Amino acid sequence: MPLFTEYLNEIFHLFVMMAPFLMLGFVISGVLFLITSKEMVARNIGKPGILSILKASLLGVPMPLCSCGVIPVSSSLYNRGASKASTLSFLISTPQTGVDSMFITYSMLGLPFAICRPIIALITGTVGGIITEMLTENDVQSQSKIDHKHNKKTIIDGFNYAMFTLPKDIAGPLIKGILLAGLVTLVLPNNFFSNYGLTGIIGLVAIALVSIPMYTCATASVPFAAALMHAGAEPGVAFVFLMAGPATNVATITVIKKILGRKVVSIYLGVIFIGSIVFGLIINQFININSIPVMNEHAHHMNHLNFITISSSIVLFILCMIAISDLFKNKTGAISNLVSNGDVSLIVKGMTCNHCKETVHEAIVACENVDKVNIDLASGNVEIYGKHINSTEIIGAITKVGFSIGKII
Repeated sequence: MPLFTEYLNEIFHLFVMMAPFLMLGFVISGVLFLITSKEMVARNIGKPGILSILKASLLGVPMPLCSCGVIPVSSSLYNRGASKASTLSFLISTPQTGVDSMFITYSMLGLPFAICRPIIALITGTVGGIITEMLTENDVQSQSKIDHKHNKKTIIDGFNYAMFTLPKDIAGPLIKGILLAGLVTLVLPNNFFSNYGLTGIIGLVAIALVSIPMYTCATASVPFAAALMHAGAEPGVAFVFLMAGPATNVATITVIKKILGRKVVSIYLGVIFIGSIVFGLIINQFININSIPVMNEHAHHMNHLNFITISSSIVLFILCMIAISDLFKNKTGAISNLVSNGDVSLIVKGMTCNHCKETVHEAIVACENVDKVNIDLASGNVEIYGKHINSTEIIGAITKVGFSIGKII
């Protein structure tokens, strides 16, 4: 029982420590949602050249998209005229970090880590784009513009995105990350990495090979990185996980190969693998593990509870429970949701998060004569309502933003 109590204290500490910063990140993400759009991004990264590549990285860094969520967005941008180089730059820089993850990184790993993550995301994204520009042929540029008209976003839309859509995407991975991080901290001895020789370049390469095929988001990777350092890992090893874990996974690799080709995938993986190790080595030289907040405050974290910490922890817990409840309802209701009620019903394959769902929704409502769209994320079932709907146009719109049609009901 004492061991279980210690485990509960560990995960409570991790949750409470990140709650205020994560809530602040949600709020800023909602503001970004209001002032940005996919069309705005596409207009800025559509031309070949280093400037478009740099803009793609800059636009991607603050966006709270995971390695799966960034796929439909980047696919949409590419189909709307973005170059291969700019698209890859966006793909590399975006999932590594986001506004929400920056605040959590600061709270748990300190200011140096919080500064390094977006800067390195920007650098690696730009380098990947430049290499792609040099080694691949430019696409034939479309002479026509796709101008999707959307209703103007309101403060309510921003609030819903910040407090419901975004938490739904990260709640599952975040809770899994905290539970696993607590277990790693409890089970692995402090000298685990040094005892098994996982230091220096060997430790960096080992964690990079493990991280690349994994799926984790930039936010959920932070508590696990902190747990690695509790087990004796060097700061560089933790950083490799922070970079390579969120930046890619097996599903992302497969989709990028289909959209951009095998050569671009090789550049993508090479930049992430080599970049994470190079910057991991640099971080080992300049960041002292004893300067990491989570290492120093761990023993007396209960003294840091205050109104802001407690209230933000309660709100975050409620949002996570709502998100998990919705996911559970979707899974248990998947069979009934397959019943066709719309004028056109489709099974859309490849939707993994609410960003995917929003991308599909936007693609469909931009088609003619569409009045209403209902999408069930768990089952992939899409119900479309309206008179004189052109199903061919709808299917084309969905496939253009990176998804496939599994079944037409």
